[in-house]
Amino acid sequence: MSDAPGAAVTAESAERRVRRRQSRRELIVLAAVEVFREMGLEKATLEAVGERVGLSKASLYYYVRSKEELLGHVVVHVVQAQAEALARVASAGGPEERLRAFCESHLRIICTDPVGQVSARVALSGIKDDVVRRPLHEYMSRLEAILRDGVAAGVFRDMDLRIAQHSIIATLNAVPLWFSPEGRLTLDEVAAQVTGLLVDGTLARP
Repeated sequence: MSDAPGAAVTAESAERRVRRRQSRRELIVLAAVEVFREMGLEKATLEAVGERVGLSKASLYYYVRSKEELLGHVVVHVVQAQAEALARVASAGGPEERLRAFCESHLRIICTDPVGQVSARVALSGIKDDVVRRPLHEYMSRLEAILRDGVAAGVFRDMDLRIAQHSIIATLNAVPLWFSPEGRLTLDEVAAQVTGLLVDGTLARP
């Protein structure tokens, strides 16, 4: 029994170290987003990210092992944000409502959140590294599930789900390339129109 207090202190210290490491990694990811936006995905380096947070490349390796891993963390941020948005409509909405929510929340994330903007660039890039692609595949599977449910329910027309999901994602990810907050339409108006076009294209016809 005499070991219990010491064991508790050790466990608490370990938990603090984990939280501290996670917090530092989050700061590194945010710094990486700035570097990726300024230098581009290809030219950005771990050294540049390390300089932004005051760490040497060797110290940075304690938190992330590669540029691809950093990009993977960026994509995970968007996946988590999208999951939270979809959770709000999952229980109350049918496939059409869920698809609209998916498209609209995706557009808001990638057009207003710097992390989302970089994630959209990653999705449009030719990066094949599994660390990056794994969260993207998870993200795509959520869209595929919505489309599959809609086809099964007769709400969406019969379609090739792979073609449909890639077409939808590619259209959404291209919006930041041409949308301007100073333009004629607000983001909400653009999101409504783009979402309407995409959803209408999937609906079953009477």
